[in-house]
Amino acid sequence: MVDDSDMPSALQVAQAVSAVLGKKLADQSASEIVLTREEAALCLGLAEGVAENLAQSEPDAG
Repeated sequence: MVDDSDMPSALQVAQAVSAVLGKKLADQSASEIVLTREEAALCLGLAEGVAENLAQSEPDAG
């Protein structure tokens, strides 16, 4: 069984992604940004969580 107390909430993950991407995108002169593996994993985790949540809320999901 996984101890959920060690897992960040969806809100915490979303806030972390927002902070990371906000800092990276703040430089208006940059034509591209680079994410570390950890930053990319954070973004992917958030996207997967949102997709899973949306799939569960679909009336004919399953």
